[in-house]
This record gives sequence, C-alpha cells and structure tokens, in this order.
Amino acid sequence: MNIIELNNVSKSFGTVRALNDLTLTVPEGSIFGFLGPNGAGKTTTIKILLRLIKEDSGTINLFGEKIDIENKIKRKRIGFVPEEFSLYNYMTGWEILRFNAGLFEKKNLIKIDELQDTFHLPLREKISTYSRGMKKALSLYIALSTGPELLILDEPTDGLDPVVRKRLLDFLIKEVAEKNITIFFSSHILSEVEKICDTVAIIKRGKVIIQEELDKIKENANLITVRLSSKIDTGKLDAIGITNISKIDEFTFDLKLFKNSSAIVKKIENAGGEVVRKIPLSFEDIFMHFMEEKNVATH
Repeated sequence: MNIIELNNVSKSFGTVRALNDLTLTVPEGSIFGFLGPNGAGKTTTIKILLRLIKEDSGTINLFGEKIDIENKIKRKRIGFVPEEFSLYNYMTGWEILRFNAGLFEKKNLIKIDELQDTFHLPLREKISTYSRGMKKALSLYIALSTGPELLILDEPTDGLDPVVRKRLLDFLIKEVAEKNITIFFSSHILSEVEKICDTVAIIKRGKVIIQEELDKIKENANLITVRLSSKIDTGKLDAIGITNISKIDEFTFDLKLFKNSSAIVKKIENAGGEVVRKIPLSFEDIFMHFMEEKNVATH
C-alpha cells in the first residue's frame, strides 16, 4: 500500500505557482526522500499533506483513503517535525510532552526512554534553557511520542551538531526497520538523503521530475568511455539518446548517462562501439543534472 498518493496537485499563491500538477507516491514502510532547491515547493507540499493549506486542484490519498478539501485528515496517525518550530518556553520538556499527549488523547507516552538513550535531553528543565539543537530533538520526541504511522520531517537536521545528526539518522533507520513506520524526509542535504532513504523524488518548480528507488537512480547514472570502430559525429550519438558528450579523440568519447543506462549501452554496442570504462556518478552529480537540464522529462 502507498501511505501517500498525490495526483496532479496544484497550488498557487497569487501569481506564483508553487505546485504544478505534482504527482508522487510514498510506499508504506519506506524512508522517502523529498529533494529540491529552496522555493521548489517542498514545504507547500507538506502543508497540503497536513491540511494546513488547501490545494487548488488534484487529489490526495492518505493511508489508502481519499482526502478532499472539506475533510480533515486522521491527524493522530501522523507525526510532524517542522523546519521552524515554536515551543512553550515556560514549560519543561516533560510538561510539553504530556500536553501534546493530551491533545492526541494518549494516556501513555511512547518511546521517551528510547529517545533519551539517544539524545539525553534535560526533560525536567524549562525549554527556555534549551539550545536550538535540543529544541529540534524535543520536536522529534513530541512527534514520535504518540506512536505515529507516518512521520513527516521538514529539514529535520537543521541546527544539529554532527554527533546528534548522526544519532538522529541512525534512529530513523532503526524506527523503519523495527516498527515499519513510514518517513517522509524533506531535505536539501544530499548526503543525508543518500544515507537513509530508499526512494527519492526530486522536485523542481513545483513538479516532480523524477521519482524512483534510490539504488535504481544511482545504477542508471554512469560516466562511460566509448571507443567507436569508425569516425562518428556527435549527432548520431544524440539520436541514440546521449546529450552529455565529451570528445577525447576522433574515435573516443566520454558520455554521462542518467537514465536507461543499460539500454543506451546496448545501442552503442549495436552501432559498433565498445565501452572501455564505466564509472558510477555521484549522487551530487545526479541531482545537479536534473536541476540544470532544461527539458528533463517529468514522472
């Protein structure tokens, strides 16, 4: 089952089109990476999922059920850690956790001891004494303490030091493995997405330009060196589906492939070419390709 399904969702703010027929699916039990530059529409997508704002058009399914603009989502099944957060500074950590549990009609807090083993927050002290990183960790406590099935994270590691950041990412991986929770991980930090996510969607100007399992995206992205049996102009390589071409000599070319890598290599071999080198491209190279390509196909 897909926990999230967005189909042709659009949203405008005045003359600014924030989402443009956005379509994506988030499989149950996955860590779903949602990537894009600032202003691409990541936070707008999250606000629509949480029904904080309404879409202009399109359909949304959560937990296998259609949600329209008049419905309220089953908010109790979702935990959320925002990029920017406000906490009651006059409360202690324990007090705000109990307050949140009451809002969700939960008698018992879940996972606090386990979280404390990881983050060691001073829960009996007032939140006003917490650093930004500690407040971010407390937001994760709040989100997980009610036992959500879906955890939505908007730039969750912002403000965390490297040690706490690593603990957080490792904890999220453990949660999925042990509890089958689904995590929607919105970030612009490529290394973190590559570390923990199994499926990735890249958004550009309000539209998903690629969604695929991360391993498959990386498998299809290679720098290959091709030697041809006779002189060939780059126009013929273009016809095969190759545009990132660097000529080494009269018969040898470096090619960057980002999609359908195996099929394109087969076409090259059928045309009399030989692949003499194949090097996987970095995830940063892949991301930048989709950001910079003007006419990239959408999914």
